[in-house]
Amino acid sequence: NLVVDVGRSSRKVAEAPVAQTGTRMKAPIKSRTSREGNRFYFEFFKEDENNRELLETLLRNYESIPGEVPLENFSRDEQLAYWINLYNLTVINEVTKIYPKRSLKRVLTGRKSILSKKLLNVAGVPLSLNDIQHGILDPNYDNNPLIMYGLYQGIIGGPSIRKSAYTGANVWKNLARNAAEFINSNRGTFPGRRDDFQVSSLYERNENYFPDFDADLKEHLLAYLDPPEKD
Repeated sequence: NLVVDVGRSSRKVAEAPVAQTGTRMKAPIKSRTSREGNRFYFEFFKEDENNRELLETLLRNYESIPGEVPLENFSRDEQLAYWINLYNLTVINEVTKIYPKRSLKRVLTGRKSILSKKLLNVAGVPLSLNDIQHGILDPNYDNNPLIMYGLYQGIIGGPSIRKSAYTGANVWKNLARNAAEFINSNRGTFPGRRDDFQVSSLYERNENYFPDFDADLKEHLLAYLDPPEKD
């Protein structure tokens, strides 16, 4: 209920913002992407302490599942869904703490990145979000690039948060849907003015999925791109 699904990108560029009467101030936007990417209603947790405690409790309960029921009892797809949901809940919890900070670049990158902090303790093992992605998901799921499209970053320029949690039955289907949505948006790809084709920095940050980077990324994008960008 807190996710607003904006649908597939139309590739249209938003008009420049107009200053309000009596001021020259304009809200800065990235015109290519401002209409894209699902939105999350962080205010629900930020403005009410009871809701804030609810989110923290939800996260900790979810975090504790493997300590009560070993993940080996679940199918591989159910385990994948568990880790992605835990990752996304943690990101939502961390972004809520600093909302409405406009830029998350320093939050997501660098030595103090929330992705590298040991924010979780699963079955007695301290884990960071990078540990989940690169230490658990990548090696156990054949370094499949679809994984990165399920990992919410709290930013418009990243993969969208979905309106429902991942499950063992829908995880691969919904990862593929997220990939198609992202790749066919200005957030993911954008034709240049000449013969160049611009891609999101998300791929550079996840270059481990593409050993022969240019060739493997091109093959990956062509598998999901629609015309005319595919042409």
